[in-house]
Amino acid sequence: MKLIVISNPEELEGEMNIIHGLFKAGLQRFHLRKPQYSTSALRRAIQKISSEYHSKIVIHSHHELSLKYKLAGVHITGHHQRKNYWKHWLLLKYLKARKPHIDITSGFHTIGALKKQSPEYSYVFLSPIFDSISKIGYKSTFNEDSLKSAINKTFHKVVALGGVDETNIEKARQLGFYGVALLGSIWKAKDPVEKFKRIQQLCMQDVAI
Repeated sequence: MKLIVISNPEELEGEMNIIHGLFKAGLQRFHLRKPQYSTSALRRAIQKISSEYHSKIVIHSHHELSLKYKLAGVHITGHHQRKNYWKHWLLLKYLKARKPHIDITSGFHTIGALKKQSPEYSYVFLSPIFDSISKIGYKSTFNEDSLKSAINKTFHKVVALGGVDETNIEKARQLGFYGVALLGSIWKAKDPVEKFKRIQQLCMQDVAI
């Protein structure tokens, strides 16, 4: 089962040490999401991460930086899809032409969205699958039977986001998710790296996914 960590949206004390610790512990995919960062601020954040890990990073904004650094991919948010759609569409076409193997990801919040055939996405997040850890009051409203059926039928590789921790990795696997994404469970943990290691072991129990 694919395991993804998403950065805390705000900067945290000691954050870079934690990020490097996660990579050293075996993290293969890290989503760098800093919605308030300017292009220069995000560039500085990327530069603070050892270049040996750049190929494991997906950025959620200022996508042009993926041309300067050897990053894994870019994530398309709802904001990107609503604002300057055609400008962003052209940028993605350009990125794909320059870097054919770059991953493009996105996120959905409804089962209906999974019915849209979007072959440009390497995988998509669906949230909140479980009650959110990082957002108080952000609760899951998905019906398990409908969710399982939609995941089985969709063209997309679907990653569970929202409230994922040790207690529900097996449930995510049973529902048919391609992977899980960690946010609050990591950044609210007393020891984020040890938390990651525990969840990583649970995900590795199913090597067939």
